[in-house]
Amino acid sequence: MNIFVILLIAFTVVVALGTFFYGIKKKGRRIYITSLYVLGVIYAIATGLYYADSVPDASPDESAHIAYVYYLDKTGEIIPTFEDMHIFSNAVMKWSTEPNYEYQESLVNYLCHPPLYYHIMRLAGGFTPTDSDVVVTIDKPRLRHFSLGIYTLGLILLLYIGWSRLSKTKPWQHLLFISVAVNIPMMGFEFCAVTNDALVLLTSCTCILGLIRFCEEKRNFWTYLLIALGISGSLLTKLTAAMLCIVMALVVLIVTMIKERSIVKSLSLKFVYTIPIYVIALSYYVIMYNRYGAITPSLELICSKEYFENTIYYVAENERTIMTWGEYIGYFFNRFFLSWSGIESVYRFMKTYTYSLTAIPYEILWVLPVLFVIPRVRKQAGKLSLPIIAGYVGIVVTFIYQLKSAYGSYLTRGYMGGFASRYYIPFIGIFALAVVFILDSILIDNGFNAETEETVIKTSIGTFTKNLLFNQLVYVISLAFSFLMFYGNLPFFVIHFGEMLQ
Repeated sequence: MNIFVILLIAFTVVVALGTFFYGIKKKGRRIYITSLYVLGVIYAIATGLYYADSVPDASPDESAHIAYVYYLDKTGEIIPTFEDMHIFSNAVMKWSTEPNYEYQESLVNYLCHPPLYYHIMRLAGGFTPTDSDVVVTIDKPRLRHFSLGIYTLGLILLLYIGWSRLSKTKPWQHLLFISVAVNIPMMGFEFCAVTNDALVLLTSCTCILGLIRFCEEKRNFWTYLLIALGISGSLLTKLTAAMLCIVMALVVLIVTMIKERSIVKSLSLKFVYTIPIYVIALSYYVIMYNRYGAITPSLELICSKEYFENTIYYVAENERTIMTWGEYIGYFFNRFFLSWSGIESVYRFMKTYTYSLTAIPYEILWVLPVLFVIPRVRKQAGKLSLPIIAGYVGIVVTFIYQLKSAYGSYLTRGYMGGFASRYYIPFIGIFALAVVFILDSILIDNGFNAETEETVIKTSIGTFTKNLLFNQLVYVISLAFSFLMFYGNLPFFVIHFGEMLQ
């Protein structure tokens, strides 16, 4: 086993044991918990940098994302004319010692995402013209590091939600939250890549934080501003992230209005002040609809039929894979969850089976929030219960839409893709909070006060001992789950794909 992996695992075990020590010792507990979050940020960044160095140019569609930035930088357009956007070749020009890439004007850029991320990326620079009109020198490290900064801001906000909302008397909760939040493999793989996924982590977590504050009845201007910026920022970056945020916000709003029997209390004048932010985002989609006849243009709309039918998104009828509805569902779920626990890109680093030990913890995340139907679990989550349920509803609705869209593409075009699971990484905080409160709801009160470090035995010694052992078992399960999430990420890929990660 790689010595690096051994040392990393050993360090993780030591950190995990600290949750037991600081669970009963008050002194230094807050510093320990804060240090967990700092380590989480460092680990995520280090993972991204490792992949960027080991498998350069391997992140999904990176050359197309870079070409999008280049087009906006060259033309100065606020809303791009998608049919005029092209892509860069993936390979450096062979005749050049510089990082020169050909801008392939014969090919249309297949990315039709809203432009907010790409406008922000223009601030990084990184493009230098050459003597040729179609060859550009690209400073990829500069662009990647700038995108890394955006991703890091989103990660910090994600972890802040856990740090600020979970109990400071229960270190195990924080370790579990961090372990889930930073160990989705595609997050680490994309962390140092040019991709709009970097920005949607920030916009989605902004929306989630705002909705949490709303449910906590902190309904001031800043709360409505966070929600507006999160939803509008997602609308102007990636439609799947916007769908997650909008469905979550609607569920929170509808449930709150029913519970409080008041529209005014939920949508006060402070909300009205943020309406212009929504108008900006909606204006973009009005322009898109007027221009293309759809709120989001596709490759089918922006390029000729002849060109489209020669892309990977169209399969000739005589070459298509024929499946029944049931067979397709099995295929989709298998590929979806393998990409959730693995890395789906130019390189495919995958777990062997969807039910392997290193994959199951990732899949369990999708099932556990269902347990919020249990009153005890909702009670334990308190005011975070509604945001978690609403966020999970947003995830399920978006997943159903993705499945429907992918199946439609399979039927009409024979396209076997559309199963990417990384779209849900921006809402990983919902999964993480759900796991924490589900396990916390199982614990039995054994009279221990974490603030005073004292234990008051309220039952017989026998019952107290049983309760103590049961709670210790729950803590062990929590640490085991945290470890499997951690091991199933970077250590797993270094061990099993080490020769390719050089």
